[in-house]
Amino acid sequence: MIAPSSATATIWEAARASEASARRIPWRAPGRLAWLVAVGALVFFATAQYCRQLFVDTYFDLYAGRYVAQHGIPQRNVVTAMAHGQPWIDQQWLGQLIYYRAWQAGGYAAVVMLSAATIAAGFVILGALMLRRGVSPLRMCAWTLAACAVSFGYATPRAQSFGYLFFPLLLWMVLASDSKGRPGLRIWLSIPLLVVWANVHGSVLLGAGFVGLHAGCRVGGALRRRDYAALTPYLLLGTCAALTLFCTPYGFGVVRYYRSLIGNPELSAAGTEWTPPNPAHPDSWAFFAIVIAVAVAFLVGWRNGARPKLELGILGVVTLGVALLAFRNTPWFAFAGCLLAADMHVGSAAPVAVAASFRRAIASALAACAVIAGIEMARAPASNYVASVPHRAIDRAADIAARNPRLAVLADQWSAVGLLWFHPNLTGRVAFDVRAEQYSQDQLDSLFAFMTADGSQWQRLLRGYNLVVVSRRWHPRLALEMTRMAGWRVVYSDISGVVAERLG
Repeated sequence: MIAPSSATATIWEAARASEASARRIPWRAPGRLAWLVAVGALVFFATAQYCRQLFVDTYFDLYAGRYVAQHGIPQRNVVTAMAHGQPWIDQQWLGQLIYYRAWQAGGYAAVVMLSAATIAAGFVILGALMLRRGVSPLRMCAWTLAACAVSFGYATPRAQSFGYLFFPLLLWMVLASDSKGRPGLRIWLSIPLLVVWANVHGSVLLGAGFVGLHAGCRVGGALRRRDYAALTPYLLLGTCAALTLFCTPYGFGVVRYYRSLIGNPELSAAGTEWTPPNPAHPDSWAFFAIVIAVAVAFLVGWRNGARPKLELGILGVVTLGVALLAFRNTPWFAFAGCLLAADMHVGSAAPVAVAASFRRAIASALAACAVIAGIEMARAPASNYVASVPHRAIDRAADIAARNPRLAVLADQWSAVGLLWFHPNLTGRVAFDVRAEQYSQDQLDSLFAFMTADGSQWQRLLRGYNLVVVSRRWHPRLALEMTRMAGWRVVYSDISGVVAERLG
């Protein structure tokens, strides 16, 4: 057998030594529960303030969940006209169904509160993991809230919200597992978690990859120790983690779904959430600030002799890479990067003593704010939640379409999801919705040109459609252009939307 190089051995030994020396402190130790309550309540309160209205993905999740509830797992697209009959790989079907059932049980308030509670629970788990690994309570609060700041722009009711819960839970299962011997029960529980996750959101790719990385590191350790009996269970663990990606109603067909979205140049060029973060854009400032903070914390910790757990260090680099590819991936770096940064300073200084009465007062005050926010959400009228779409314009377009069953409706993204949710009788007659994977590159180019009313070819999507509805709030330039179009007349217009009909 070829011996590993001295440099490689040093890295592995340092990682094992760091892991062995990390303090394992119960997160329920005296005083720590108050800090976790404070963090969870603050995240819930902040998320509740941000989610006063439904977002475009929320509407999609609701009408897709309704379809699953009424017709079962979809196989072919019957929702939109442009991609009618195309294979529909609804990878997020379970998350959508959960949201739809929540809406049936408690209306829009239940949907928003479910999302906010799920997100808050995820950050509580992240904070508890930090405490368990020996991070001081104040540092835990700082790094957990920093991760929340990066993720805040995506703290909306959507299938991704469940990933905010699953990702730190998986980190706990993996990082809390025994470093030697065979995989224990805790790490094996990650497999059913990944199976559920694979039917909820595409971020399962990172989760399965992390479990596979953990198994690979343990295989390497077993080979160095010549503990060949440990190879089989860890190889099996890594194989099971990879196979969970295909434990969906679509099997290996989900590969097509992932390939249509990841690295799609049309999505990146269109200024969507698939665009790389830009330091010149205010939405990206929190991300880049945390990148710098994590880098500084890592370097200072390294200089002081701290060494990261190998899997966590690799995950931090990987999540940073995927975050730099697409803005929507920044929350995953927030979880991994902030945990890594906190981990590098375990035991570096004596924890600051905070009076128990002060801890309880802060936790109680924030918990009260969270309860008040929940009550306000429950009492808010449904009209408050759905104010993001041009209701009257949508209803007017639906009335016109109802008189002509053959008439298809061309709508911008927000108006389209509103039509499909509020007027299910128009299913199959709306030109397109938010499912970018359903359309060819040429179609995506036409869609984005139409919605921005940009370039000389933006009008080409109008061919074949005699009715158009546009949101003034989200696409003001397109709304203005439709009021000026020759051969079209405005049949409805208000501050929120425009409906135009082709003459003749």
